[in-house]
Amino acid sequence: MGLLAKKKEIGPDTIIQRRNDLLFNEIDGEVVMLSIETGEYYGMDKVGSYIWKIIDTPVKFRDLIDKLMNQYNVPKELCTNDTSRFLNKLKEKKLLHCK
Repeated sequence: MGLLAKKKEIGPDTIIQRRNDLLFNEIDGEVVMLSIETGEYYGMDKVGSYIWKIIDTPVKFRDLIDKLMNQYNVPKELCTNDTSRFLNKLKEKKLLHCK
């Protein structure tokens, strides 16, 4: 890989799992966590917290979208776009693994 290597985008078959070395807790249905690596704190709303629970074990992006659509009755395009943005932020912060 060179300097111009393209970042791998999250696609339908991407397998996603949260890192297991993060300290987190659930408070009133919302996850708060600490990255020991960076010393940064993060907070998630109820939807982000629901995603965090699902990605405790490896899950394909397409399956995650299906679960979210069933849970929140949201259109697929909106769900896919919002979830992709959220997961990419977690990926940038090194809070999850993608394969």
